[in-house]
Amino acid sequence: MSVRVEVAVFTVREGGLEVLLGRVGGGTWSLPAAAPGDGRALDDVAAAALQHMAGVRGIPMEQLYTFDREGADIAVAYLALIDAGRHPISPGADVAEVRWFAHDDLPTLTDGQDGVVAYGLQRLRAKTAYAPVAVNLLPDLFTLGEMQAVYEVLLDRPLDARNFRRDVLRAGVVEESGEVRAEGRGRPARLYRSAGGRFAVDARERRVARAISSGDDPPA
Repeated sequence: MSVRVEVAVFTVREGGLEVLLGRVGGGTWSLPAAAPGDGRALDDVAAAALQHMAGVRGIPMEQLYTFDREGADIAVAYLALIDAGRHPISPGADVAEVRWFAHDDLPTLTDGQDGVVAYGLQRLRAKTAYAPVAVNLLPDLFTLGEMQAVYEVLLDRPLDARNFRRDVLRAGVVEESGEVRAEGRGRPARLYRSAGGRFAVDARERRVARAISSGDDPPA
């Protein structure tokens, strides 16, 4: 049996959700991936795969799912969220190209990896119901409007600005930085930073989150 670690890395850029891919030479596009090799912990292998492909390090990850591939192959998938502005990408020594792609317009991927991306997106959208995931996709300082825009991308639907602001501040997942940013002719917008905590978007998303956490099979 051979084991491979693959990492689905998502970011939000210009109002869209994107996935990190790279390729060696003229080969097929692939998620950051590596084999455990010398018995290293899978978490370390996932981190090394992302660093090798795109030069990105120090990113929180979570194990996503274990996929059975053809024959005796197993792929252990990880999920990572980053702000592309804080973490510029550059190809590794033997990587010809590394790029962000729109999640709904991906090139042909290495066999089976489209399932990793699909399940990663499902988990990501469900996680918005019980964890402040948007802060991983934002710069260190951000406005509540920018935070709402990220959640709207993740959920693929608009949110009411007044209710969103109320819920975020009540949940205590952000704190004021004491700084402001001028935006057009209006009053400068307050800048916030992550303060940890929990943020539930709505009951429907919580139900999806419970279904995933109960171990339901990933999408085909």
